[in-house]
Amino acid sequence: MTDQEKLSSPHPLHLLLPSTATLGSLFLGIAAITVLADQRFVLGALFILAGSVLDAVDGQLAHRLNATTDIGKQLDSLADMVTFGVAPTILIYYLMLGVGVHPTTAIFASVIFALAGACRLARYNTQPTCRSAFFTGMPIPVASMLLIAGSFWQHWTLNLWWTVVVAVVSFLMVSPFPYPKLKHVATAPIPWLAVPLLAAIWAWIWGGWQVVPFTLLSLYAVMGPLYGLQQRAERRRQQMGRAR
Repeated sequence: MTDQEKLSSPHPLHLLLPSTATLGSLFLGIAAITVLADQRFVLGALFILAGSVLDAVDGQLAHRLNATTDIGKQLDSLADMVTFGVAPTILIYYLMLGVGVHPTTAIFASVIFALAGACRLARYNTQPTCRSAFFTGMPIPVASMLLIAGSFWQHWTLNLWWTVVVAVVSFLMVSPFPYPKLKHVATAPIPWLAVPLLAAIWAWIWGGWQVVPFTLLSLYAVMGPLYGLQQRAERRRQQMGRAR
């Protein structure tokens, strides 16, 4: 190995840190499944939320420490499937039963969410690594957080509507819509950041703090189709310009 290769190769400890965070997220996902099976919904939701924090940490560690590996990418997707695919499915199922959804419908909607999450992760793993500012389809951690946020604010979860929301979120995960990566959302121009801020204030006044996470995540869910329409319009203008 040359001196240049030694300098560019990550330290073994640097390779271990992101995987440790990933395994921590996986552990929390398994813990969430365990407590949700006992219908301890709040604790299960908190475990999933904590898993989402570790999921964000492992990506940042891998990027900052130059410790991105194929094994780490596969492990991250497996952990995501458990923590944000399987565990939320149990929560979704029991929540739909609680608001009067027929058991068969509840099972179908829950399984659809898990299958859509698996397809979303498989597509992500087969895409070439790039520095794009967008994901293709809603990320599964955001999708699960959106539904969990709805579980803390149950005034709107009236039978069929909850099933429809689960179906829409499942579709958005496997859709071709471009979703901005959260780090780019956080660095958006000030006028753009005013929109979620005003929405959060309105939600707090109207329905209390429980409505705020659901409102902000719903705004993010809408961004995908809006960005998709914008990009489609730009491509159409470019095609018309070349035709002239």
